Amino acid sequence: MKTLRLAAAAGCVLLAAACGPSATKAGDATASPSPSPSTARPVPPDDKGPECAGDRPAKGLHVLRGGTVRLPGGAGTVLYKEAQADGTSRTAVLTNGTGMGTAQAGTESWTVTPGRALTVGGAEFTVSQICTYRVVLTPKDQKNVTELPQPSSNATWPSLVDGRFRLRWHVPNTEYNGQYSAVVTEIYPGPRANISIVSEDGGDAYYGDAKIGDTLEFAGRLWKVTVIDVGDGNPDGSNPNSGYVDLQLIGPAGG
Repeated sequence: MKTLRLAAAAGCVLLAAACGPSATKAGDATASPSPSPSTARPVPPDDKGPECAGDRPAKGLHVLRGGTVRLPGGAGTVLYKEAQADGTSRTAVLTNGTGMGTAQAGTESWTVTPGRALTVGGAEFTVSQICTYRVVLTPKDQKNVTELPQPSSNATWPSLVDGRFRLRWHVPNTEYNGQYSAVVTEIYPGPRANISIVSEDGGDAYYGDAKIGDTLEFAGRLWKVTVIDVGDGNPDGSNPNSGYVDLQLIGPAGG
């Protein structure tokens, strides 16, 4: 069932990206691809930092940006919906909704700061750390949590070249029967990119408007965005010049 969910998620992301008003009409072999309608999207303001606030190392449940974590004991799920910073501190908006790019809000929402107590579905947590790319929740009954997120059990995913993971625009990187999936859903001028991740080990994530130098987390590891190539603006998966994103491996996600 997990495999089906992951494969479906990747397919839905691509379907949404490919079936907008600018998509080439089916059967029109002579039609040239239209520019993505999102190329005119306003550039969001730079994050003022700090990148992370709170305890290190980050021991607890990692809720990745734009993704959800199912809480222990049937307490429900938590989505990291929004990130905010003022140059000296960080806050995050969490909801009990679902993620995968749409960031659908649930019936409850919490604006949290590092050190704050949080109760979800009767389960109590401490917000141990807030980063641009994750929020760490430590269960109240496990104040001395020693477990850290582990690298993917399939340590060869994703496949790297010189420590680099390359993602082509609109070309899903799906391995191990769909248990892991990563795809660049959009590339904007700037450059910026939207990156969707589904990993049974590291959790789901959706990094919107990622820029060169940003840190991402998935598969139990931290990654740095080092290259965003916009290519020729045509995201067709068969186009070798469609653009790509390079992610450089930093190391384990526990720091």
